[in-house]
Amino acid sequence: MPEIIVDVGRQMDGATFRLSPKTRVMLAGRNLGKPLATSVFVTFDTKEAFERKHGSMWNHIVEMLTGLTKDKIEELGGFRFEDPADREVLFESRAA
Repeated sequence: MPEIIVDVGRQMDGATFRLSPKTRVMLAGRNLGKPLATSVFVTFDTKEAFERKHGSMWNHIVEMLTGLTKDKIEELGGFRFEDPADREVLFESRAA
């Protein structure tokens, strides 16, 4: 099971992404990474335009929120994006 959980707050025009409280505590306890942002808001239009040019943005959001490299994120078991209200999994990436 991925240790990195990103909470997703969906809105009419986009979504806000934040590390779950449990993930923040886990990363702080291991002295891992220096986050570039505490939260990231992406409009639906921006997401579509970004993904047309660069592919999926899930990895990029996790890297910004954790400050970790793709390899380190994989070492921790990958990541999961979920709605904190009902724990619906919106996207999941597990380490190979």
